[in-house]
Amino acid sequence: MEIKYRGAEAIVETRQWLGQKVIFKTRNKRGYRHPVLEKRLVKERLRSEARIIERLFSHGVKVPAIYSVDISKSCIIMEFIDGVTLEKALRGDNFNQYLDETAKLLALLHSLNIVHGDPTTSNFMVTDVVYAIDFGLSSVSDDSEDRASDLRVFLESLDSHHSEISGREIFLSHYSEWSDSGPVLEALKVLELRGRYNLMRG
Repeated sequence: MEIKYRGAEAIVETRQWLGQKVIFKTRNKRGYRHPVLEKRLVKERLRSEARIIERLFSHGVKVPAIYSVDISKSCIIMEFIDGVTLEKALRGDNFNQYLDETAKLLALLHSLNIVHGDPTTSNFMVTDVVYAIDFGLSSVSDDSEDRASDLRVFLESLDSHHSEISGREIFLSHYSEWSDSGPVLEALKVLELRGRYNLMRG
């Protein structure tokens, strides 16, 4: 067993399961909530995350396969993606290709009315292709502003970790190839203007 990530929402670890290396993702319990409410919220969130991943997988989207969901242990068992994070991959020479694939992957999610919720460069894995992972904050939505929030999170992550490449222009040019991207890109402009205005106001 190896802990890959320990966060506020969940603990992610690799384990052996039925003879193969897999990911165990266990949602954390919040001690400040009433136990009955906490149990219900964790159950709903777990089922929602699993349903969204299964929906994407059924459409051929590059996401981990779900092997099992254990509601009693607040745990999802899923495919282990043996690769590196996009954050690391973008430090190499093929950053243009990876940004292209990531933009098209996020556009595909949005075309299926799925909003990732936290698409940072750490939540994509690169093998021979790019996979989207960690759908703990994902939701079903066809709202342009929700989709634009995904873009904003990704672009902010890109700016924070990869200011040495012109990643924003590359990413948005490939995302814009999606035929329904127009309203999302307009909503992104509004979100960013709103953010700059709030920043100036302090």
